[in-house]
Amino acid sequence: MKKSREYINSLKKGNEREHLSYEDEPLKDLNDDEPLPEHATRHFFKVFLIIFISVVLVVAWANIDKLTPDNISHWIEYDLLGKNEGEGYPASFSGADVCTDNFDLMDGAPVYCTETSVAVLNPNAGKYQSFSHAFANPALSANSNYSMIYNIGATGYTIINRNSIVRSDSAENNIFCGDICPDGIYCLLTKNDNYLGKLTAYRADGLEMYTYSFADFYVNRVSINRNGSRAVVSGISAKNGGLLSAIYVLDFSQSSYMQKYEFDDVYIYDIKYLDNGNAVAVADKAAYYIDIGKGSKKNIDYHSRFITGYDLNRQNGMIMSLSAKPDGRECDIMMVNAEGDVLSEIFTSRKIISADYSNGNTTVLFDDGEMTVYNSKGKKLSSVVLSTDARKVKISDKRIYVLGKSNLYCIRQENDGELRIENKNSDKNK
Repeated sequence: MKKSREYINSLKKGNEREHLSYEDEPLKDLNDDEPLPEHATRHFFKVFLIIFISVVLVVAWANIDKLTPDNISHWIEYDLLGKNEGEGYPASFSGADVCTDNFDLMDGAPVYCTETSVAVLNPNAGKYQSFSHAFANPALSANSNYSMIYNIGATGYTIINRNSIVRSDSAENNIFCGDICPDGIYCLLTKNDNYLGKLTAYRADGLEMYTYSFADFYVNRVSINRNGSRAVVSGISAKNGGLLSAIYVLDFSQSSYMQKYEFDDVYIYDIKYLDNGNAVAVADKAAYYIDIGKGSKKNIDYHSRFITGYDLNRQNGMIMSLSAKPDGRECDIMMVNAEGDVLSEIFTSRKIISADYSNGNTTVLFDDGEMTVYNSKGKKLSSVVLSTDARKVKISDKRIYVLGKSNLYCIRQENDGELRIENKNSDKNK
């Protein structure tokens, strides 16, 4: 017993603690209020900092194309930190009209211009930004990083990125058309007192870098290349009582035009400088592929059909809706890739309102509100029925945005290929 008491006393002194039970030690002595050693705290934060920086660098590398000086703050706020406010689709713009030409995508985000305002939406229908304008006849030109809104027949224009206004300015003369490249270099076609039109190219900071005046054609459309060093311009004139159209290829380092192509009895609706360095044009009687490297053009025949709609895409080429009837019924879809080859033709025998394509798949919007996705061989993959007021379709990764008369719809492409209409009202009721 004496030996046992001595052992217990030695344990209470704390010098020779061995297998101490809770019964042998007061409860207050079991609480560990000692702070972490200073070197352990430093080590913890050092490891945390290394992990955090590594994650940021990996995410930054995956989004390197977005890290321009103008949108890096937006990328951190919305993409890295996940800010994504909004009530969900469909997004309403009641009381304001959106022309189909004034609806597009900017880095996958829907951007539209009404008669009085401009808005850029996030994936949850919240607004990256929204502002009013006073343009009587607004037009929109969009690319991956920037959009330009200009006032046709007047001098004003505004340049935006996804979350802010970059520049608001005025041209010297009334604007016919404008375009902007992903680097922020932009150009305007304007009226000129001494010529039939003038092209002016500007650096991203707004300083003039190039001009070209047109003496033979009234210019109406312009498209700038990806790095802002060249542009293609279309124009119209008269010849022997008939119509004559032309496409100019301009290099901003040369005082004269680089190439020029003329088209008898043809009216060119639109042109686009492709990212591969060539260009496409869509006209009333045929479409055209301009191989700028070879200095040649290729006709893409409509085969006696009437063009009812089209979409030109810098990465993919062009897609056209062609009808066997003058009233636009019984439409077919023709897809032309960025190399100028007819990728496929899809025969629908229905009236088509709008079409777009990406990664070989075509999304078609019919006049009864049905939206259908086809593969490159014309096989129907999936379809969904929308409102009959649907007017234009644009594809963004696994989302498809559809412009209606007073709403902007979002359709999600699921992994199994099915389409799901996002509906904030039904989602709230779940």
